[in-house]
Amino acid sequence: MTNLLKLIFLFLFAINFSAQTKVAKFNIVGDWNWTDYWENKSDFILSSDNYVSMSINGEFIDGKKFVVRGGKNNGPIGELKYSINYEKTPIEMDLIAIKDNEEKGRILCSIKLLNVNEFLMTMSFDGNRDTNFTTDNSEKIVIVKRKD
Repeated sequence: MTNLLKLIFLFLFAINFSAQTKVAKFNIVGDWNWTDYWENKSDFILSSDNYVSMSINGEFIDGKKFVVRGGKNNGPIGELKYSINYEKTPIEMDLIAIKDNEEKGRILCSIKLLNVNEFLMTMSFDGNRDTNFTTDNSEKIVIVKRKD
């Protein structure tokens, strides 16, 4: 092999290793704070057993014991879980509503890493994953890891 081919191979290997390391180092599990487009701040907690808990409009939603409020399904207990695919770009995460061990709904999210302690997330309620991270997107949320 010529020196140029060796150099190209080494360069491509380094890029691939760097990309894999970046994904491997990011771990979504933890306590986060989010700020939405309208500057509303909320808790966002992702557990290692794939439950998600969060505050919405000042009400804390416990992912393990999610009480459905309002509408025809008012009152029953459900769960709120998440699934994540680190292999996709942007990273794909789904928030999944579950009642009686049956999926009842799914919010499709996309994640753009800023660093290991901060990311942008979009949420879509219409079944089409939103990957628009521009500043004018009202569905974009800034999420920062809570400092202990």
